[in-house]
Amino acid sequence: MKVLNAIARYIVGGLFIFSGLIKVNDPVGTQIKLEEYFSVFAVDIAPFFESLKPISLFLSMLLSTLEVVLGIALLLKYREKLVTTLLLAMIVFFTFLTFYSAYFNKVTDCGCFGDAIKLTPWESFIKDIVLLVFIVVLFVNRKKNQLLEETKLKTGIVAASLVFCLAVAFWSVNHLPTIDFRAYKAGTSIPADMLPPANDPSVVPKITNFAIYGDESDHTQEVLRGNKLLVVVHETEKTDIDSYNMLNSLIGALGNQVDVVAITASSGPQFEDLRHTVQLAIPYYYSDKTLLKTMIRSNPGLVLLNNGEVMKKWHYNDIPDAGELLSNLN
Repeated sequence: MKVLNAIARYIVGGLFIFSGLIKVNDPVGTQIKLEEYFSVFAVDIAPFFESLKPISLFLSMLLSTLEVVLGIALLLKYREKLVTTLLLAMIVFFTFLTFYSAYFNKVTDCGCFGDAIKLTPWESFIKDIVLLVFIVVLFVNRKKNQLLEETKLKTGIVAASLVFCLAVAFWSVNHLPTIDFRAYKAGTSIPADMLPPANDPSVVPKITNFAIYGDESDHTQEVLRGNKLLVVVHETEKTDIDSYNMLNSLIGALGNQVDVVAITASSGPQFEDLRHTVQLAIPYYYSDKTLLKTMIRSNPGLVLLNNGEVMKKWHYNDIPDAGELLSNLN
């Protein structure tokens, strides 16, 4: 039993830390996934799930931080009763989500490991069942594993991990994820990744949904030619209005050195209203909301392209000056 306990402790603790750190690095990505679940549950289970969408970012940061902190506490054998109880509650919740995704084929990617590792719904469910078994073992033996005294060092480590995770999460929300696991990270050649690998043409391309279009024509290839600065606006009603003063200053300073184009998932009338409100005098095209949120976790966000290669991305809190932006093209 001691061997099984040790195996369970290291597997559960390690996986929770790994999974949590990936999500803490990109809490907006987990927020998007939670909103997807809430939309499905609002239709299939109860309408009140729709009311959870406004707090989905808070829940994303909370759950991601808890995963890391509980994983570390488990490895340290810190407050075993409380930790195993919380772990059991979380894994039951996660197992329900992954089972629902798999059985009803509602959410095709659970987001268990963010964009770093993609699992099918059934793979995610099996992973959670294994974790559930291990956590039950730890929960049943929690009294035997409980230490009589908690050292200040262990308390300090757990507290430090809490502060660290929250700091990383807040940074990622207000800037961009420190590590970008998505298909549009800096250095990606979008045209190349839209094609199957040369050594295995039967494989699906890394990028399958990149499409930019206007009211009457397709502008995908146009956007992928030359130097382009994409002003990505996921939704006009949720964009940060205050950032457009600095954005307009940047656009004015760039002159004709870079073509600046806005890409939005909102309707034409909605974007026209925004353009007049913030005096954004640039052409705009449309694209899919999921694509735009995958491309950059900022609304608005800036994506600099050179012949379709992603050179640099900026959050609206980090809008560069013209010199800094142009230096990324040299």
